[in-house]
Amino acid sequence: MSGAIRPLQTDYDFVDNELADFFRHHDLAAMNAGRPQVNEEEVTFADDGHKELLETIKTPMLNNEGELVGVLGIARDITDRRKTAELIEHQAAFDSLTDLPNRRLLIVRLNQSIANCNRHNYFSAVLFIDLDNFKNVNDSLGHPVGDELLKQVAKRMVSELREGDTASRLGGDEFVVLLMELSEDSVQAAELARLGAEKIRKNLSRSYAIDKNTLHITVSIGIALIPMENDSADDVLKFADTAMYHAKESGRNAIRFFLPRMQVEVDERLRLQNDLHQAMLHNELDLFFQPKINSELNIMGAEVLLRWNHPVRGNVAPDMFIPAAEKSGQILEIGQWVLKNSFIQMDSWAKQLSLPENFHIAINVSPHQFRQKNFIANIEQLLGETGVDPKYLTFELTEGVLVENIKNTTIKINSLKKLGIHFSIDDFGTGYSSLAYLKQLPVQELKIDRSFIRDINIDQSDASLVETIIMLASQFNLDVVAEGVEKVEQYKFLSAKGCSSYQGYFFERPMAEEAFTRLLINYPNYSKNIK
Repeated sequence: MSGAIRPLQTDYDFVDNELADFFRHHDLAAMNAGRPQVNEEEVTFADDGHKELLETIKTPMLNNEGELVGVLGIARDITDRRKTAELIEHQAAFDSLTDLPNRRLLIVRLNQSIANCNRHNYFSAVLFIDLDNFKNVNDSLGHPVGDELLKQVAKRMVSELREGDTASRLGGDEFVVLLMELSEDSVQAAELARLGAEKIRKNLSRSYAIDKNTLHITVSIGIALIPMENDSADDVLKFADTAMYHAKESGRNAIRFFLPRMQVEVDERLRLQNDLHQAMLHNELDLFFQPKINSELNIMGAEVLLRWNHPVRGNVAPDMFIPAAEKSGQILEIGQWVLKNSFIQMDSWAKQLSLPENFHIAINVSPHQFRQKNFIANIEQLLGETGVDPKYLTFELTEGVLVENIKNTTIKINSLKKLGIHFSIDDFGTGYSSLAYLKQLPVQELKIDRSFIRDINIDQSDASLVETIIMLASQFNLDVVAEGVEKVEQYKFLSAKGCSSYQGYFFERPMAEEAFTRLLINYPNYSKNIK
């Protein structure tokens, strides 16, 4: 019928209800504003599901009396324009071949990283990566094969990164990786950067299958830490680039740091870790024992000390290899060896000798060991395997470990105390010394760090501090061991203040098991040392 009136259609006839509500919201906004409003609206059409990005101008409609009667909407399709703009923006920030961030975007992120590192006092790292002899691939197999190789290199590089890290391509066969927030310690950050670079180097060195060709490549990597002084992003890239050329000069397929000092530290730590692994295999580690002397000047026990007799280096100082073992995680294996062999040795002495009352050997327990969830179960197992009586054992823990999670620490200590094991706070006074935690922790002994003992006869502040620690221990009914007693004057001062035990060269140096066994058999009194 020619004069038929078509039914009124609304937004709900063209799009889903949620989107229709969104349109109505814009309509109301225009009517409430009383002036035209420009919006962008993405529309999914109900008839065929296709999407369009529309720019809409919505203008309030008034009648002759100036009353609001509706809104007029005019829309135009800007889908292609937006896609073009996004493409241009992407091309400006990303490499067209690998789709990695390009130099422009890298500089932005690098500047942000430098600012964050300076603000929050941590270290990040820049890895400058160059494919060795890449020109040969292009020259012999052609640029299409070379381009495909670069694409695969980029994918492998990204696969080795954490969320928040950046892999970028500067151009040609040069890539840069930004490793974020590695550590607050520069040496540890350098080690983590080296490990990250090594993972990338190994992954990129695996063979590539491209156009019926099997390709093998190596890479040279230069590393620079950030922040470095007040250097800019361009400076840091230059430093990492310089380190990369040092890697090439060393024979390629290598990793080098920009700062020679940093390279030496990392190389030395890596050698130590490798040598430590061999030390465990070849029985190069030994237990030494430094006697602990009581107030009657008799032996009351010993501290167990780890020694390493390297076949080339000779005797390696513990303060050199213990930190390296802690950072590498080897301390868990080494600590287990120390515990087991200390238990075995203590059980041997207990069965063969007539030991004095309250005799203890003190074993340093690494923070990494103590934090292990199975630490208590592990100790119980070792006690069962070795047969040692726990009453002879003292575990020494540093203040930092004890107060890290005081509730959990107290539970662990009480569990082991029930077995008969004693506990001592090592290096007391150098960390978190606090009456609050001292009251809570179920320990039996404090050890005054040797750094306070050294100058007690000439430095009044050290003397006062040591006297305070001894008085504090007395109030809490704790034994006190003074470490590093080397002179008779130190001993006399400590004795006059009521110190209960001593350890140091004035009495005995650390000694091997045979020597300490002879000492126990002879059972000397050290009164002769006092003149």
